[in-house]
Amino acid sequence: MQLRRVFIFLLLLFATQVISVDFPNFNLGEEPAKEEFKRGLTYKNLKQFSAAKERFQKAVILKKDFALARIELANNYYLLGEWEQALEELEILASQRKNDLLIQNKIEILRLAIAGGGTISERIYFKTLEGDSFRGHRFRNPVDITFDLDGNFYIAGFGTANVIKFNSNGEPQSNWKGSFTKKFESPVALGYSQKKIYVCDFGRDEVLVFDLNGKLIQSIGGSGHESGKFHGPASISFDENGNFYVTDSGNNRVQKFNSKGDFELQFLGDELNQLKNPAGIFYHKNLVYVVDKENVRIIVFDLDGNVKSIIKKAEWKKPRNIRILENEIYVTDELTGIWSYSLDMGDWKLLPRFRDKQGVYRVLTRPFAVNIDSTGTLYALDYARHRVDVFTNKNNLLSGLDLKIETIDTSDFPNVHIYTRLKNRSGKEIIGVDRLAFRVYENDNMTPLFSLAKKSQVNETMRVALIYENSEALAKANNIISDSLNPFFRSLREWDEISLYRAGKDVNLILPKTQSKLEILAKIRDSKKEEQYNFGKAAFTALTKLSQNIGPRSLVFLVSGEANESSFLQYSKTRIVDYAKAHGIPLYILSTSAKNSSKQFWIDLTEPTGGQYIYLDGDGEEKQLYKTLRENLDQRYILSYKTDTNPELVDRYINLVVDVEHRGVKGKDEAGYFVPTEK
Repeated sequence: MQLRRVFIFLLLLFATQVISVDFPNFNLGEEPAKEEFKRGLTYKNLKQFSAAKERFQKAVILKKDFALARIELANNYYLLGEWEQALEELEILASQRKNDLLIQNKIEILRLAIAGGGTISERIYFKTLEGDSFRGHRFRNPVDITFDLDGNFYIAGFGTANVIKFNSNGEPQSNWKGSFTKKFESPVALGYSQKKIYVCDFGRDEVLVFDLNGKLIQSIGGSGHESGKFHGPASISFDENGNFYVTDSGNNRVQKFNSKGDFELQFLGDELNQLKNPAGIFYHKNLVYVVDKENVRIIVFDLDGNVKSIIKKAEWKKPRNIRILENEIYVTDELTGIWSYSLDMGDWKLLPRFRDKQGVYRVLTRPFAVNIDSTGTLYALDYARHRVDVFTNKNNLLSGLDLKIETIDTSDFPNVHIYTRLKNRSGKEIIGVDRLAFRVYENDNMTPLFSLAKKSQVNETMRVALIYENSEALAKANNIISDSLNPFFRSLREWDEISLYRAGKDVNLILPKTQSKLEILAKIRDSKKEEQYNFGKAAFTALTKLSQNIGPRSLVFLVSGEANESSFLQYSKTRIVDYAKAHGIPLYILSTSAKNSSKQFWIDLTEPTGGQYIYLDGDGEEKQLYKTLRENLDQRYILSYKTDTNPELVDRYINLVVDVEHRGVKGKDEAGYFVPTEK
């Protein structure tokens, strides 16, 4: 038995052995290359990526086979939005190190990113969550699923009258049964909004509101026909303001509540299209889609309750739920299956049969709902088989995760802080990964004790860089800008930071930190106007500053309709987009022009970065600007540990490797630092 344990230990040791790029020996005359590399690494870890790039370039010129310098040069090209140059350096390395899987993985990921790797590939079966297999967290007759901003998901079990909370890896965390005074009777639908979980309890005729730890904090409704009461609440959906819409099935209506839970109005339909036993509901772009179950159709309402359109399909027999996800409408029909409709292509499709990992065809017996998480993974709930089938993008299972070490902070050495970013092959941030999924190696020795920064602390302070166009047209729109920005400035907290940049023929940082709308309006009004606007350089300058910060970060342009391609001659739109994407910074446009040509010019920046084009009319999407920007969370993982490295080994290069495994897929990256001089 003892011999077997030793054998297993050795097997695990070799299985987890990490092979890294060695720090080279320097021959006579090559010491300057080492010094340039050291300076470059110092700059990089201070998040001064342009200065770091120059030093790594010199190191590579001085020593052609300096692999570490070339890797770091490629990393800095990537972080500066120069992705083609990064790919060139990696391909040079690949020719020198033909069996280096890490380099090959970096090349593959970067090629996908350059080619637009964010596109969704075919979804294939990944795994099944069997409700009866979770001891202590069992669920039967799953009816709905929702997700929070930390990657956790929640499944409502109708038959077991509970809600199970899972982490992002699909491991059960807690079993909610309601509260001491309000036990679940028949939970049938779930919703997430503002760090709260809403549960429609069909049997109790109530909507119960919980915090993310399962504590009941509010009860809405009760049995009855009056406004604000329910007779079988069946589904719930939220708009951008936190208002929510509930299908009241037994009363044949939809009720709208404000974010506090106060009743506002009801939808019944019109003379020709009366609701009868409404089930699923979903809010999307100022329209409310309702499954009119008894009439086997979907009724689309505007926000005043007027019927705008009807959606029918002859094959439907018992439609239950509806969601609009990634520009597709998903309708679950309990008898015929899951139907999807592309808002781009206009085709209805039935989710086909699928094979499990054993190659056996599986059938959804009674699909109740579907939902998609932040990575594009689809969850299909089968009420009759007490299971949730999970489908993910094919690329995500056939290749590794995109793990990148951005910087290593040694400012309070011997404490070391590693900033990492984790994405899948579709370029989507992976959130909610547990500390135990990571491993850290220092000079090939695993570091067993390290902590993971709490996302709530990382995302406390929001930073916004605001670039304004130095034009007469924008100055003349001061009144509409003032009215439009009022809600944004009223929402700012004292620790939020807004910096103001002027884009004219050159670029100027006008206000490093401000919270005052009056200051901003005065600068826009009083600047000496120009006819040229170097938006490219302004964006590059602002992104350079934002990339050095942590927390929610956004770059916002305040423009009229006068921009043209000459504004991006020095730094192209592609360069700016790649720079922003490398750091997870979305770009937003606030425009005073209603011209469609202006919108078309700017969406090249907003769409690829996950931002938004907003026309300022004083009463539109800008009212939600603060909330929108605040939700752009910094999803980096910050790993911290206390190194055993002797602080007297000043200037000794320390190699770091980080690897991670999530949902059965692995990722890895390596970087390093020099032992700093004692202060």
